[in-house]
Amino acid sequence: MRQQVVDAERALAFDKNKLKKIFSIDNLVDASVDLFLVLFDVITSPILIVMRVVRWTVGTYILDGLKNRIKQLIHWLKGKPLWLQLLVVPIVLIVLAYVLVFIWIIGQAFGEFVTEEWGKE
Repeated sequence: MRQQVVDAERALAFDKNKLKKIFSIDNLVDASVDLFLVLFDVITSPILIVMRVVRWTVGTYILDGLKNRIKQLIHWLKGKPLWLQLLVVPIVLIVLAYVLVFIWIIGQAFGEFVTEEWGKE
């Protein structure tokens, strides 16, 4: 029992020293300067805000919805005959490839449009 108390005290003392090293003045200054530079970049370049919102929207609504549909299809195919599974799976993979390529093309086109319009400043 006493050994456990001593070990707990050592672990606690080690954590304090480790925290002191992590939160040293040098590390805090470095972190705050890095944070300021990132915030300054985002604030001075509104296109980054727009692109992040678009990327979040696409990720949340389109890609998550696509993943949910694929999961639903897999659960639906679980109890079906093998011939139906062998027929549906390649069709789904081909359609998925086309959808992902379409999303990529739209992203490339939108990215080019945004950099042309906002890059003229």
